[in-house]
Amino acid sequence: MIEDLLSRTIEKRPTTMRFEGRTLYLLDDTALLEAQLYEGRDLELTDDLKSALRDQISTDEITPAYICFFYDETLGDFPYLGLRTTNQATGETDYPVERNAVRDGGFVCSVAGKRRGKGSSREASPYAELHAGIKVVVAESIERIYNENCQNLGVLTTNDFGIIKRIANGEEISLSEFTEGKDEIARQIIEYGGLFEFNVARLQGKVSVPRTAAQSNNPADSTEAVTSRPMTLAEKIFARHLVTDAAAGEAGVSWVQPGDAGFFRTDIRFSHEYVTPMASIFFEEKVGPDSKVVDRESILFFRDHLTFLDKVMSQERIEQGLLEVANELEVKQRTFAQKQGVKLYGEQTG
Repeated sequence: MIEDLLSRTIEKRPTTMRFEGRTLYLLDDTALLEAQLYEGRDLELTDDLKSALRDQISTDEITPAYICFFYDETLGDFPYLGLRTTNQATGETDYPVERNAVRDGGFVCSVAGKRRGKGSSREASPYAELHAGIKVVVAESIERIYNENCQNLGVLTTNDFGIIKRIANGEEISLSEFTEGKDEIARQIIEYGGLFEFNVARLQGKVSVPRTAAQSNNPADSTEAVTSRPMTLAEKIFARHLVTDAAAGEAGVSWVQPGDAGFFRTDIRFSHEYVTPMASIFFEEKVGPDSKVVDRESILFFRDHLTFLDKVMSQERIEQGLLEVANELEVKQRTFAQKQGVKLYGEQTG
């Protein structure tokens, strides 16, 4: 697998880009949201409209937990199904977004207020948005993990509301406007279009990762250079596992300290059945359907999250076919484990 990745062509995104599509404002107003989704109405950003944007939209509103039973591009049918809005005439809470509404609406940009993406750190949320056509997320503030998940999957994020009008006008927008202020690793992930693409470039030696204090510290250059420091047990483990040259497969530094950043070799990798299926389709799509995982002995799969789902799922959800969909998570995990020769800890039968 590694040999294939080392020879694979990998390029950065274009330095400028245009976005073709509509802008969806996630408003706390049922009628205005429905007008955008189902009547083709395009709104103009005003101070009043901006003040009506939903704050604190959680990942559970973007992709409710039961939607995460889906794990492939089907998720693009469902973004914002859990979004709560207020019926301004009655004061009641509504859930106006229906299946396929976002994808069918031709939206390329999604706009919200403060703390967009709070809550559970589920990759399914930006993945659903991406496959519904959303390429740009705009918000007053974006929660860190959701923001990183967007960047890792290739969805661009910004706090600059000025970009909305420029998208509508079909203007070219510089990629640097989405990387400004980012750390070196995040900037390069965005430039390469996602975490996988960045890591392929890293394996090929095309990208740089910030040097740790120990790597930057050369005793030959200074009599004040630090050759070691007292470390906690965790710091010693990090120091031993820090990747120093991905292309050469080298790891380990003499010491680390708070503030150092980088990538690390793992001793054990594990995955439960709620996330293994999505990870497996990423692997099959990005690496190759017949590729094999590296060091399979260090990987453990567990079946633990949904073992008793049939005993707790509501009859309504069962009648919607969601139990059958959820059971496919176990099937996908089991078949991927068998194909890869990975140990799976499942239920006892009989």
